[in-house]
Amino acid sequence: MSGVKNNVGRGINIALVNGKTGEGIKTVNFDMWAGDVAPLIKFLNEIEDGTIVLMASFDDTSSKLNSEARTLIADLGSSLIVNVGFRDNWIFVGGKGIKTKTPFEQVTKEITHFQLNNCEEQTAATAFCF
Repeated sequence: MSGVKNNVGRGINIALVNGKTGEGIKTVNFDMWAGDVAPLIKFLNEIEDGTIVLMASFDDTSSKLNSEARTLIADLGSSLIVNVGFRDNWIFVGGKGIKTKTPFEQVTKEITHFQLNNCEEQTAATAFCF
């Protein structure tokens, strides 16, 4: 996607794919920590019907993500964007003009140092504490 950190940038990384041909259209990154949400909103509004939209977070996705941007992402088929918080990991595949919510979405909530210290079992393999 970019020359930044392992081919991604901080914030929301987006790839657009032609829904008929499967050809890649565009890749872009929006920094939601230090950047402005306005360019993301403009970009989301300009996506053409029938386009497959892939999104993935890196570092912080939510700091500048306002309700307008979240609604536009929900319109692409996201049901979890309303729950994405500071430094959560989020992946999503949807499409412009989709009539239902996509099953291709997941959020992993950030685990704080405090939460890890209060887990009964602390190993490198432990992703969540229940």
